[in-house]
Amino acid sequence: MKLYKYYPDNVNSLKSISVRGLWCHYPNKMNDPADCLSYLDREITKKEIDIFRMAFKDSADEKIRKIYNYSDKLISDFLNIQRKKFIELYTFCSLSETFDDILMWSHYSSSHTGFVIEFEFEEEEIDYHFRKVNYTDFLPKLDVLKIAEFMNGKEENIYCFLEDASLKSMVWSSEKEWRIWRDKPSYYHYKGKNIKNVYFGVNASIETKAIVVKLVRELNKDVLFHFMEFSKNPVRLTYRS
Repeated sequence: MKLYKYYPDNVNSLKSISVRGLWCHYPNKMNDPADCLSYLDREITKKEIDIFRMAFKDSADEKIRKIYNYSDKLISDFLNIQRKKFIELYTFCSLSETFDDILMWSHYSSSHTGFVIEFEFEEEEIDYHFRKVNYTDFLPKLDVLKIAEFMNGKEENIYCFLEDASLKSMVWSSEKEWRIWRDKPSYYHYKGKNIKNVYFGVNASIETKAIVVKLVRELNKDVLFHFMEFSKNPVRLTYRS
């Protein structure tokens, strides 16, 4: 799978290449204050509440077995609070399915002065931490049973939380975003061979190009370098090698 990372022209971008990592940070540190649609509570139906409650009737954990005796309102509040707590604990980095979006170059690559790195991940490298963003105007239902199973020790169900946290408003859909999730602010370290191509913005300086080429070639000497440019009729970004 090919994914693209937009980089601004700054020291942190060069540091990211130097340490061979993609920096993952909290959702509330991102540019969208509504990221993950975290401020919106779900409407939990009576049926969903009953399913969630029954999952704890015979739980081996005495502390969470108490959930069975919670009121409907307490369970509804509990599910929404737990979701928000999860979002506050986990971090992610953003990538895209596209490298030639004019708006993304403008917003994330410091007015086309930065660059984009193409990563190619093999199937065995992609696990549940990789989540495709779901753009929506309507909040999806929570899978309350899988959440209950996770709380009862089925740790592989964590993907439900990651999937639910990978939500954005439909207005962002052109970004075609993917996220790599981590359990704390940290780098997701990739292999040098994962880098396949580098694209420089139309306003990238000679100095930036030289530094990035040197750093990237230390990781993978076979990487190809390209230079973005505008074409007309239709107006769009293309590139030359």
